[in-house]
Amino acid sequence: MVPRAPAGYKRAHMKLRTVPAAAASRGPLTFVLVPDGALPEVGAPLRGALAAAKATGDLATGARKVSLFHQPAKAALRRLGCVGLGDRKKVDTEALRRAAAVAQAAAERQGTKDFALVVPAAACAGVDAEAAGRAIAEGLVLGAYVYEPPRQQKPKPRAGQQCRIAVDGAPKRDERAFTRGVELGRIAAEATVFARDLENQPSNIATPTALAQAARRLAGGRVKVKVLDRAAMERLGMGALLGVARGSAEPPKFLVLEYRARGKTTKNACVIGKGLTFDTGGISIKPAGKMDEMRYDMCGAGAVLGFFHALAHGALGDHEPKHNLIGLVAAAENMPGHNAQKPGDVVRAMDGHTIEVLNTDAEGRLVLADAICYAKKFHDPAVMVDLATLTGAVVVALGHEMAGIMGNDQKTIDALIAAGKQADEPLWQLPLWDCHRDQMKSKFADLANINSPAHGNGSTAGGAFLSYFAGDTPWAHLDIAGAAYGGLHKDYYKGGAAGTAVRTLLHWARTL
Repeated sequence: MVPRAPAGYKRAHMKLRTVPAAAASRGPLTFVLVPDGALPEVGAPLRGALAAAKATGDLATGARKVSLFHQPAKAALRRLGCVGLGDRKKVDTEALRRAAAVAQAAAERQGTKDFALVVPAAACAGVDAEAAGRAIAEGLVLGAYVYEPPRQQKPKPRAGQQCRIAVDGAPKRDERAFTRGVELGRIAAEATVFARDLENQPSNIATPTALAQAARRLAGGRVKVKVLDRAAMERLGMGALLGVARGSAEPPKFLVLEYRARGKTTKNACVIGKGLTFDTGGISIKPAGKMDEMRYDMCGAGAVLGFFHALAHGALGDHEPKHNLIGLVAAAENMPGHNAQKPGDVVRAMDGHTIEVLNTDAEGRLVLADAICYAKKFHDPAVMVDLATLTGAVVVALGHEMAGIMGNDQKTIDALIAAGKQADEPLWQLPLWDCHRDQMKSKFADLANINSPAHGNGSTAGGAFLSYFAGDTPWAHLDIAGAAYGGLHKDYYKGGAAGTAVRTLLHWARTL
């Protein structure tokens, strides 16, 4: 029997609200962000005590350092905490995001349900007010995230799950921008949490059918959802995707999500996710060690679904894109069943390209090939972006702290790199040249799904293969195999799935 979450279980999201600074100075616990060399503006009664604490070295203002001071029993504020920001000149959105996550963790350790966070405007003077509010909200919500696995007992209520946020000393215009940023950051972070939950689930729970159900729950308002089953894919000639799914008892699903722009625009921007809910490698089976981590092989799909979760909840704010946003997810399992495709088999993609499957463990590019073909046939995209945990080679090249990007349109690549910088999810461009495309030609079909081991450049080879299906349509490929999971802990990420690229896609969508 497949384990499920306990009956009645629903994730309790971190609750945020912005309040005046005076309202944040009351209650069980208030944190203030403090850069090096500064005293927090907390009013005359505490100024002397904090000055003395600083003089004796008890007030830690180094980056992410926490100081906690207990107040008299009858005081309106029972505990005052300070979270250090470090060098004022180095305070940026990442520093604010991490400091907010540190405050949330400290509040949870103190066992308080409700706490406040005061952000002195002078402490983040070098950061745009809206960006600061967004980073603070993201740090609080993402820092509070804990994956709740299926267990016999319901998860117990956790402390530190409600926060009142105040910006202190900012002009009214900046205060409004900060408040707007907090709301947008909350929506983006909750969408990232949605993606993390999907990505962390074991593959017997997060099946292609379960992804389809998750997508359907996003439908409503400006978001429409359609799910194609195996029979529909067969009618469309999606032989590359169906070849991957042949070895599994789990039926494949193809998800189509649409966010319609207001007005009469006919321009479409397609975001395409690899949804391999488990990848054994098929007949070219992977080593047993860490094969369980292949639950994360659907993190490209997680990013697309998280992106649409955010769109459905108003993540673009006042921005109205000039493109309809189309999400496509190719969801399947890659298993070595009795009917599984074999090395040397030739399959035909939806656009007619024939593909020699030299290695069944290079399956992600096969399902993406048909997804790209579908995008071009039915949505005539002005631009396409695909996201996939495609290659181990990108981890070798770039590690876990950034994703690789390549494509056929430098404008699109540059826009995504800029969006990743805004989200603090860095992207590094890899080359994609004609010589790489030549490596993907086959003697027994139009294309092979891998190049020769003698060529190397495994990550670029995956992109080069996909470029044949993208054709002349402006397109970028994000290989998120490293960034999707396994990165360094950074306060708002503590392991497991990172929910990579949801926030990057949102920043990118605001440029459309």
